Amino acid sequence: MMTTTKKALLLDAGFAALPLLAALGKQGYQTAVCGSKPQDPGHQFADLSFDINYADQQQVLALAKSLKVDALLPGVTDVSYLTGCQVAHQLGLPGFDQPDSAEIIFKKGAFRHWANQHGYPVPQAVNHPAAADALPLPLMIKPVDAYSGLGISLVDNRQAILPAWEQACAASSDGKAVIETWIEGSLHSHSAFIRNGKIVAEYFVDEFCTVYPWQVNSSSLSTALDEPLKNQVSECLQALVNDLQLCDGLLHTQFIRGKNGFWLIELTRRCPGDLYSRLIELSTATPYALWFVQPFLDQPSAIHDKRPAHQRLIARHTLSVDRRTPFSCFSYGQLPARIIATVPLKKPGEMLECAPRDRAGIIFAEFDRLAELATYTPQLKAYFTLGQS
Repeated sequence: MMTTTKKALLLDAGFAALPLLAALGKQGYQTAVCGSKPQDPGHQFADLSFDINYADQQQVLALAKSLKVDALLPGVTDVSYLTGCQVAHQLGLPGFDQPDSAEIIFKKGAFRHWANQHGYPVPQAVNHPAAADALPLPLMIKPVDAYSGLGISLVDNRQAILPAWEQACAASSDGKAVIETWIEGSLHSHSAFIRNGKIVAEYFVDEFCTVYPWQVNSSSLSTALDEPLKNQVSECLQALVNDLQLCDGLLHTQFIRGKNGFWLIELTRRCPGDLYSRLIELSTATPYALWFVQPFLDQPSAIHDKRPAHQRLIARHTLSVDRRTPFSCFSYGQLPARIIATVPLKKPGEMLECAPRDRAGIIFAEFDRLAELATYTPQLKAYFTLGQS
């Protein structure tokens, strides 16, 4: 008796989505990807490849129907989730929230408004310069839907608000921006897997922006957060899961720890980029990419440890520059760690654009002592040199 291989369509062909593609293949699925950049590696690694802009919901819907897919998945971009959410609900496929909930989570202005109404710790925010007089300086101004820190400004005088707001609107696909109070503190992420309405596994990561101020380029499993604060963050996000009735999947959150608690900054339901999944897998020996894809396949997950501890002391560093330069190689100094993996993203002779628009590669380094991981992760930029040989 012949069996038919199930098909899964991944709305992302970029390098950071490759762990998801690999997880699908290991589950026995025939894999298909779509994306408008033919050079992206997913087009070579997937069983089927389609040069389609996954922001176009109608094209994605037509492709999914023609392939008769059994599963539809987002990659590492917000657009991939929002498109997938709409298409999946039309086709009756699992893994995505209700579209109204997705809009609240993914649109910064909508989330700030909802969170304030429900008592969650978020910065005060308005949507137009005319309303910004009520907010104290300095102010963060950002697009409602851009990523990687694009279009973000920090302003400390009233005259700078309108130009910064116009810049943020120009970087937004919706042409909208949010103006919010500046929160001083350290940056962290909380990555949580939800099953049956409960957070069943969670990871806390320390994050550092040392090249471009609004893009993370160095990170490790947290050495800085104490257990009481972790518990507060976890309880807060469990309440959010309940209030929004989120389905099984991943809830990934960036938050700031300040003097008087914490503030939620960004939330998403797609997989975080720059191989965040590998950082967690290497650090804790848990199958992050597999657990991410399983709800979209309507599969159960064998999750037993809610807060997995360090198994290996791993730091992740994204190689980027603050000025445009020709790339040929990178070198590193006397870092007291072992380089256990390098992921090149540029070829010799290619131009390396400024962060946050470009990166030369990603490095994973392993330390022997927790104190070294804590000390050197924020300093990784100083140990790598990029440019011409």
